[in-house]
Amino acid sequence: MFCKKGEVTVFLSLMLAVLLFFFQACLSSARFAFLRSQTQEALELAEYSILSEYHRELFEQYGLLYVELGYGSGLEDTENLKQRLRGFLKENLPRGSVNALEAWNFSRASDNRGMAYYEQAVSYMKQKTGAALLEQLRSCEALGKQAQEQSEEYEEIEAREQKNLEELRQRREDEEQAYTPDPVSSISSLKEGSLLHLLLPDAGGVSGKRADLEKVPSRRNCLTGSGSRGIHKGNAANDLFFHGYLLENLTNAVEFLAEGEETGLWLDYQIEYLIGGEDTDIANLETVCRRILAIREGMNYAYLQTDTAKKAECEALAIALVGVTMVPGLVEAVKQALLLAWAFAESIADVRTLLGGKKCAFWKGDGTWRTSLEGALNLQNSASGFGDEEDAKGLSYEDYLGILLAAVGRETKTMRSLDVIEGVIKRISGCGGFYIDQCTDGFQVRAVIFNGKEWTAERTFCYEWQ
Repeated sequence: MFCKKGEVTVFLSLMLAVLLFFFQACLSSARFAFLRSQTQEALELAEYSILSEYHRELFEQYGLLYVELGYGSGLEDTENLKQRLRGFLKENLPRGSVNALEAWNFSRASDNRGMAYYEQAVSYMKQKTGAALLEQLRSCEALGKQAQEQSEEYEEIEAREQKNLEELRQRREDEEQAYTPDPVSSISSLKEGSLLHLLLPDAGGVSGKRADLEKVPSRRNCLTGSGSRGIHKGNAANDLFFHGYLLENLTNAVEFLAEGEETGLWLDYQIEYLIGGEDTDIANLETVCRRILAIREGMNYAYLQTDTAKKAECEALAIALVGVTMVPGLVEAVKQALLLAWAFAESIADVRTLLGGKKCAFWKGDGTWRTSLEGALNLQNSASGFGDEEDAKGLSYEDYLGILLAAVGRETKTMRSLDVIEGVIKRISGCGGFYIDQCTDGFQVRAVIFNGKEWTAERTFCYEWQ
């Protein structure tokens, strides 16, 4: 009986030792899990601290979240970033030390020729506007395709008719020895010169700003990083959201000419710069006005071909100018020249209206046509001031800018918009050392931390947007 009791005591002692070892292992495992959790939590809090140092002016001006790796110095210094990160880790670790720290794989705004920034801009607009903006911009894009077709057809017809008229005029003068009047010569000369004096009541009010484009992001070799995230790839739908972002955040000529906005920090006509790419506001405005004018000429000429009364008026004037002639087709050639000149004059009135901040009918009708044939032939003397008429259902100057943006290559307008953003931010007080390719919105971090045991932890630091 005594021996049996001893056996039980030994057995329980052995079991207790096993249980104590088991509990010790559990406690040690829980301790290490807790320490690992503390490390990950410290790294997460360090991420929030680092990302909270986003560039304030860039966010306030353009809604973009980026950490500037130069921290205002103009020289990228990732060591400074790591020192700040090390400090944040130490503050959030109850105990222990940071034995090693590495940061790499920086995603830069200029990566993939601006596609990294393009994706964040698209995300910004999708979250802000949703599908409503997409439908509106799709409508403008569809109108733009129709206008492009009409514009190309107009240019072909104009070149053909001018050549035909010149040949017939020369033939008449050779055969009949009679001078053929040229009622549209003054309009031809106007087309060759600057159009701004025809389009603006005070051409002196146009911005005279010039930008130094030698070292802008689109023309320099930018620093490269890990690239874009691939969330919003470049396609037709995302391009429309990007156009919406540009039109909302960049300035255009009408804001200054018609709405009286004060001059900005870089070029004032920024959307026009995306389209024209010139170093002066005047040159970019001239480029845009000529392209809008070409659209309107095509649309207006198409309407004139459907208006029998206006065609008859041009034909009557052609007969009166040419008179009886043995050269077949001359009257028709003069008539076509008058129709082309009339379409041009109406287009001048349209663009004048748009620059005045008003809307203009896209498809013309008898009720929205504003110029007379007599006024068209005396365009230089009658073209003064903005058009007073407005079609509330028409398109605005900004709508036409959207149409023109669709014709600019994705890479071109993306990089030029980075030129604008960098140019504006650099001129804000205290931001002279700002460079867009030193801006990152995501990178990898590896930290080796000792807090009773050495741990290696990795984490992606990035702003979350979809």
